[in-house]
Amino acid sequence: MRILLSLLLTLVVFPTKAIPLPDFHQCKKTLSYQLYFSGLKVGTLERHVHWRGNGAKVYAYGSANVLVTKNKYNNQSQLVWSAEKQSFITQSFTQQISGLVSRNVVAAFGKDGQSATVTKDGETKHYEDPEFPLLDGDTLGTQLRLLLIQGKTKFDFMMQSTSGVNHYFFEVLGTEEVENRYGKMKAIKVRQTEVNDRQIDMWFAPELDYQLVKAKYKRNLLRLEAEIVQFKKVCPEDIEVKQTAKLKVQ
Repeated sequence: MRILLSLLLTLVVFPTKAIPLPDFHQCKKTLSYQLYFSGLKVGTLERHVHWRGNGAKVYAYGSANVLVTKNKYNNQSQLVWSAEKQSFITQSFTQQISGLVSRNVVAAFGKDGQSATVTKDGETKHYEDPEFPLLDGDTLGTQLRLLLIQGKTKFDFMMQSTSGVNHYFFEVLGTEEVENRYGKMKAIKVRQTEVNDRQIDMWFAPELDYQLVKAKYKRNLLRLEAEIVQFKKVCPEDIEVKQTAKLKVQ
């Protein structure tokens, strides 16, 4: 459940020095997802993304009843575009989880995004990478979405979780037609690669702002799924016109 939630919140070098494709990154957005466990509805997850200038604050919260236990999730993170790194980088995040797995986490990142100090349930640890920024789940999602908009098909990143740093690899498998409350639409299918003990698939819909519309996580007998049920977007008028025009030609 934790991995799927982190990816829902889901390093390359970009060709420009400014914020990449700003028209796609200046709106206030709310996304709601239905969560499934072995095909049964077990809960919901909601994300609020508030962009301002070259950075954003992301608020996510949800609940799920799994194995007769009520689990609650609350996460807040702050990210910014780094012209020096040519990447979105994480500035901070806080996380509270209760249920099957409980924890309280506060994380602060260095100015270059390559170091992090994470305090989990009162215990503090320091992490760093000499080459790449450490991305939390929300910055990862922003970065991944940007790569898809740019037409990238393979990418990897260093993800800072609450208990360590992991190297993740993903690959675009192609496009598939998915159906949700917004109807049938083509979506880009992305799969985690270079892992043998699990399978994570995600679908992003270009006609729905390149947002995540579906996700599946399989590991042994564990089957978790998420599906978008609501998407709201409030943009400055000039950006809304430009973005609509771009989506029509894509």
